[in-house]
Amino acid sequence: MEKRHEITVPTSFAHEVTSEQGEAGQEWLDALPKRFADACNEWGLTIDGDPMHGHLGLVFPVRRGKEKCALKISAVNDSSRHEALALATWNGNGAVKLLDAKPEDGVLLLERLDATRSLEDIDVDDAVTVSGQLLRRLAVPAPAEVPKLADHMATLLPIMTERWEKFGKPFSKDVLDAAQGTAKMLSATSANLLVDFDLHYGNVLAGEREPWLVIDPKVLAGDPEYGLWPLLFCRRGEAEDAASLAQRFYALLEASGLDRDKAKGWALVKTAEYWLWALSIGLTEDPKRCKVMMDWLRG
Repeated sequence: MEKRHEITVPTSFAHEVTSEQGEAGQEWLDALPKRFADACNEWGLTIDGDPMHGHLGLVFPVRRGKEKCALKISAVNDSSRHEALALATWNGNGAVKLLDAKPEDGVLLLERLDATRSLEDIDVDDAVTVSGQLLRRLAVPAPAEVPKLADHMATLLPIMTERWEKFGKPFSKDVLDAAQGTAKMLSATSANLLVDFDLHYGNVLAGEREPWLVIDPKVLAGDPEYGLWPLLFCRRGEAEDAASLAQRFYALLEASGLDRDKAKGWALVKTAEYWLWALSIGLTEDPKRCKVMMDWLRG
């Protein structure tokens, strides 16, 4: 006889899901309790604390016997579709270890890390060193199923043009042309390595097996230099001018051993792309910082 495993979905999380995904989000929320119960019954899990959540995923502290684990249930979309595959590929080398998975349902059983401690909480110079080293460690040959960075760019470039025109040409045509030309040039010779393009300081948690481990990867197959941009942009209060941006950039290069010209080229592409995306959702402060970064990159 199966045990009953009942959960209460946090109201704030439910609101985020339905606000972004509407009726489809509500259907996913309605199915979530059964997915949770099925996973607990199949893997022999018991609830071990209150759930935490990010944007579109819930994480439940659970135990499998005496083993502390985390059960993550996320809405499956283009950005999360290959999370289980990436974690299985890394097999705990620099990233949270995947213990079991139902990828088609967005259900992952993970080793438990300390969600109260991330690289956001330590000295920025140490955080830059740790994250740069992790970025390089994760750059292993990509499985064939992972989408190609070059294909991603081919889809994205016309969207950038549309947004540039729609939102009042927020930077010069020269900058747009430089970003798109650089994307095409780098895409043509891109590597086929696994790239976590959402590796920021909040996505690196303290662990027991290793001091720091990456969570919640969003992956493409391409140049690892493409994944450096979030580490340059985040913790923005500590890198607000050209001098501090340059200092962080070269510290990241030293820690990761990545190619300077590729890293700077992809940073230019990402800055232009993020600038336009930020305008498309109504952000005001991030576009200002994108201008500072673009001026430094172009200068």
